[in-house]
Amino acid sequence: GAAGWGLPHELRSPEWKWPDFVRQEYRQDGSKTIRDWQTRGGVLTAIWDRGHPVKYPVDSRETIRAYYEMWEGMEFVWRDDSMEYKKIEEKIGDDGVMTRFWGPSAIPMLLENDMGVENFYYFLFDYHDEMDALIKLIHSKMLKAFECLANGPWESVTLCENTSTYYISPEIYGKYNMPHQRDFVELMKKNNKTAILHMCGHVRDILHLIKETGCDGIHALTPPPTGNTPWEKALDILGDNLIIISCLDPTIFISGSVDDVGPQLDRLITPRIRNSPFVLGLFADGICVSLERFEAVRRWIDKFSG
Repeated sequence: GAAGWGLPHELRSPEWKWPDFVRQEYRQDGSKTIRDWQTRGGVLTAIWDRGHPVKYPVDSRETIRAYYEMWEGMEFVWRDDSMEYKKIEEKIGDDGVMTRFWGPSAIPMLLENDMGVENFYYFLFDYHDEMDALIKLIHSKMLKAFECLANGPWESVTLCENTSTYYISPEIYGKYNMPHQRDFVELMKKNNKTAILHMCGHVRDILHLIKETGCDGIHALTPPPTGNTPWEKALDILGDNLIIISCLDPTIFISGSVDDVGPQLDRLITPRIRNSPFVLGLFADGICVSLERFEAVRRWIDKFSG
């Protein structure tokens, strides 16, 4: 696991461990980052240009087989992160809580990282049995990763899924993603962890399926215009005890008028939302956001703090 988010603390568990016959190499070519997986079945190459994927490593039937063999020998290894977690907790103090981000699970990993949307759906149609076996294999390995997370020192774990019906149909979600997420949730709850799913896309049409996961909350639940899921709609289906961690839409918080931040919060944070376990997250990862916008939110909060 990477440190991430600018923190000088590395959380290592669960550690990815490919089999000995896999050699991973990185190189740079101008703005492109190239990663080669040297395997017994050939070289699987991924290319990113300025951080965006332009070539996926699994792009043929032959590479599916090599990738399957990689996962057959793959292991997730538990590491003791208690000291690093303690340092992070000391930094946060009483100003917040920490949730351990990890993921994604099998389907979004294939869609976003290792196959891409086009390859994934063509392969699922053309080589269904091979793909089904691959998905089941990956998930069986990830159960060990979920166990490592469930046995970590943190009180909450967020599975970073990026779920959206723009690239995952309700049928695919119901067959694969939802059961995988349900397994994650059950392992977290078995170990008294709060289980949260990061779903930053369009999820309104699968809320009834998300409910079946039994999750405690949804991170980055996105209302219109960027998303399609009003916060209260999620409460309607998953219940008023659902933890929602969401943010102001970028058309308001980043590109809109600073003077409009307060009125938009008045509109969005209804009495029902206020009475639910809702967290307003001011997401600014990767985009420069002026301090005055954070101060506008602070002034709005100050109205209610007496």
